[in-house]
Amino acid sequence: MIKKAVIKGVVFITFLLIIINIITPAFILKTSHRGKLIEGLYNHTGNSYDVVLMGGSHMNGGIDPNVLWHNYGITSFNYATGGQSIDVTYYMLKEILKKHKVSIAVVDAYYLARTAEYGDKGYISNAVDNMKFSINKLETIQNCIPFEDRLSYLLPILKYHNRWKELTKKDFNYSSDENYYAKGFEAGTNRYGKNNSTENVKLKKIYSTVALPPKSLIYLNKIIKLCKDNNLKLILLNTPFDYNSEGNSNDWSKQQPQLFKKVSEIANQNNIPFINYNDMLDEIKFDFKNEMNNSGHVNIWGASKVTMDFGDYLKKNYNLENHRKDVMYKQWDIDYKYSQVKKYVNNKS
Repeated sequence: MIKKAVIKGVVFITFLLIIINIITPAFILKTSHRGKLIEGLYNHTGNSYDVVLMGGSHMNGGIDPNVLWHNYGITSFNYATGGQSIDVTYYMLKEILKKHKVSIAVVDAYYLARTAEYGDKGYISNAVDNMKFSINKLETIQNCIPFEDRLSYLLPILKYHNRWKELTKKDFNYSSDENYYAKGFEAGTNRYGKNNSTENVKLKKIYSTVALPPKSLIYLNKIIKLCKDNNLKLILLNTPFDYNSEGNSNDWSKQQPQLFKKVSEIANQNNIPFINYNDMLDEIKFDFKNEMNNSGHVNIWGASKVTMDFGDYLKKNYNLENHRKDVMYKQWDIDYKYSQVKKYVNNKS
């Protein structure tokens, strides 16, 4: 009797989980992050990217894979998502390495300055909700999300069940392939119109340092080890931003120039390049007023300038093949042309 009851219970729970698994994708928000991760992680697994771009919104709108392709023949994908904290970046890179061969990982250093133990729950969803179920996803949930919220990331329908009133045909017939042409890149078209409030801060003239927040240091070291273990070259990078862009938030270091000086020291100790474009604004002739979308993020014109300089750096320092004459990559030319139409048709500089 008890045995039958247990069997029935197991069957019921199994059936319930199957149903939940089937209907959950319809409830998850159909953001651009969802589309690009489905395509970049799972639907294009035959690709070997020369470069993968990792991190939060600074990277998401900072380095444009189509510009790298058109000017240098470098293949890349931008896996950055808004608010992606450094611990989530580590697990996202692990997810990528399960599916793709990669030569270089470029990690956004900005979130190393975050002092809060966990990232913003809504932003974490941009990445975690769009990872397939696996041991890696379970580890992500366990280590990147507060205990009281973990179940809702394991079963996302608990977060989104109230969306049933707003579901449309698109939710049930969602097509992510329309996002692939951009290779994960998405930047704004505003012109900030203000000067950098920290424009006189030059990291190279700062001699004092401050320690990284404990979790940032732990996961930076994890990323360094992961790259070494996978024979993957690592580059740390900051796109231009105002060091005061987080205002009075208690979740961020108040001494970011000193903190990134420390990042530079750690990078040097591990023979890792750290490209801090906040130190190079004059060198690349960066127009803060017109090439920033806001105080923290470059716009499409700023991203193009930063990407061109970064492409020059990659060409000079790494032996990356130029794929532009390879017929196997003809779709990259098509995607580039389409990306330019989508970006600039209504936003001519």
